[in-house]
Amino acid sequence: MDGWVRALRGPKTPPSTRRPIQVVHEQERRLDGSVVEATTVFLAGKECPFSCVFCDLWQETLDHPTPPGAIPHQLERALEEISHRSVIKLYNASNFFDPAAVPPGDDAAMLQLLEGFARVTVECHPHFVNGRCFAFAERLGGRLEVAMGLETVHLDALARLNKKMTLADFDARAAALGSCQIDLRVFVLFGCPFIAASDQLDWTLRSVDHAVRCGAGTISIIPVRGGNGVLESLAAEGDWSPVCLEQVEQVFDQALGQTDAVVQLDLWDLERLARCPRCFDARRARLHEMNRLGRQMRRIYCSHCGTVVTSGRS
Repeated sequence: MDGWVRALRGPKTPPSTRRPIQVVHEQERRLDGSVVEATTVFLAGKECPFSCVFCDLWQETLDHPTPPGAIPHQLERALEEISHRSVIKLYNASNFFDPAAVPPGDDAAMLQLLEGFARVTVECHPHFVNGRCFAFAERLGGRLEVAMGLETVHLDALARLNKKMTLADFDARAAALGSCQIDLRVFVLFGCPFIAASDQLDWTLRSVDHAVRCGAGTISIIPVRGGNGVLESLAAEGDWSPVCLEQVEQVFDQALGQTDAVVQLDLWDLERLARCPRCFDARRARLHEMNRLGRQMRRIYCSHCGTVVTSGRS
C-alpha cells in the first residue's frame, strides 16, 4: 500500500536543513485553566517512514536521513526568536525518536538547548516510543510531552489508514508514557477515511473519550483536508467525504464537554472548509476563542448563507 499512497502524491518542496521551516508563537490553554506562551518549531528532516493515507506532512521533508547536527542547529536558530522559556513544541513532520529523522547523537546538544523550558512537546508514532524516549525524558530539565496520533478508535478504519498501528499498540505506549511520568498529547481525526459521513461525529467523540481514558492531557481534533492525492482517490471510491466548517464547529462544541483534558481544534487551513466567505472570519475567531478559553462561545448565525453552529450529542 505504501507504493500506491506515494504514487498519488504531488511534488515535494525539499527544505533547507540550515534553518527551521517555521516558528509559530501562540497561547495555549492548560488543564488548570491557565494560558501559557507556547512556541512551535517546525523542524526540517527526513520523511516519516509511515505512509498514512490522510497525511500531507511529507511535502517539506527530506528523502534521505537528516544530517547529524542539523536539528540542534535549527533549534538554536529558532531560539533566537524566543523571548520566553515556558512551553516549546518540536514538530518534525515525522517521529522525533526515529534515528533517521533525528540522529541520536544530537540528543545531548538538544537537551542543552532546551534547558529552562518547563515543558517540551515532541511528536512520535507509538513504534518509536522506546528506550530513547524514556532516557530523553529523564535527562530533560523540564517535563516531556509526547504527541501521538490516535486518529480514530474505529477499528476497521484505523486498520485501513496504513498507519501500521493497532489500538492495542497505542494503548500500550500511552500506558508506558504514563508510567514514566511523561505527558501525553493525542491527535484525533475528524473526517477520517473509511467512516461514513453520518458516523463521523460519533466516532470522533468516541476517540476523544478514549484519549481521555488513556491519560491524554491535551487532545487536538484535526479536520482531514484533501489535496494529497490519496484522499481524492478514496473520495472517488466513496471511502472519504470532506467535512465542512459547520460540521467542524459542531464536533468541537460537543468535544469541549470533556472535563479531564484540554480539547483543542486545529485551525490550520480552516478557510478551505468554509462555504461562505462572509461569515468565515467571525467563525474562525469564535473557534480561536474556544481554544483559548476552553468553553463554548455564542453561536454565529449568517443571514447570507443561513447556517448556524449546532450542538447536542446524540
